[in-house]
Amino acid sequence: MPHKHTWRLLPHSSGDAQHELAAAEALLAGLHMVPAAALRWYESPELALVIGSGQKIAEVDQDACAAAGVRLHRRASGGTAVMFVPGLLMQDIVLPPNHPLALSDVSESYRWLGEVWADTLGRLGVPAAPIAVADAREDTRALAPLLRRACFAGRSPYEILADGRKLVGFSQVRRRHGTLFQVGLYMRWPGAELSSLLRLAPGEALPLAEGLAERVAGLGELLPILPSPSVIMEAFAQSLAERHGVALEADSWRDEELSALHAALQRYAPI
Repeated sequence: MPHKHTWRLLPHSSGDAQHELAAAEALLAGLHMVPAAALRWYESPELALVIGSGQKIAEVDQDACAAAGVRLHRRASGGTAVMFVPGLLMQDIVLPPNHPLALSDVSESYRWLGEVWADTLGRLGVPAAPIAVADAREDTRALAPLLRRACFAGRSPYEILADGRKLVGFSQVRRRHGTLFQVGLYMRWPGAELSSLLRLAPGEALPLAEGLAERVAGLGELLPILPSPSVIMEAFAQSLAERHGVALEADSWRDEELSALHAALQRYAPI
């Protein structure tokens, strides 16, 4: 498909959770000044536990976090705990209002993203497919309360399953000036580490870790040789171009976005 659209591609970054969470907000806020679709890839080499916007801090074992050297943060999107570890590849995409891929239906707005990611993984040699809406909703109804403590245990419409387990997770933040899609792909799923950081009843940590291992996979479990982040990024760019005629054009952060990032840092400081 010939390129019909151009999206900004911001530089890949690898900062602490506070900086990367603030950068996501800044990218969304930047749509006020730069109403154009944009994408960025990032990682976070430091350990962090990131809880959902409405999640109670009491659900986290803060002493265990301190002992493990894990910082605690709160993100803007909902859901429950996500662990930032080396090997978690993350992606932010912002779309301005009225963009053809920013649908009013929250669930259906993920369809294009799930299709592009499934195609991306296919290019890497991983058979994968988006979760159907009905299947995701039925899974949510049946999910055990213990498993709900970890965000990746849940399955939302059009997230990616491979080998019967969740491989790619999505979240979404909506504002009047645009929509932010957030994506996470683990190279190795840290289910046991995550379980050890939650405040659980005696005897629950092992069942939680085992339950998560049955429901979530890291990419390294599905491929004999783990691709580099740059290979994954290029495969995504190819899928996006072929499916939606989008060309990613390297761009830098605008001054207004950097100001928004600086202003957001305090909101994402360690708890």
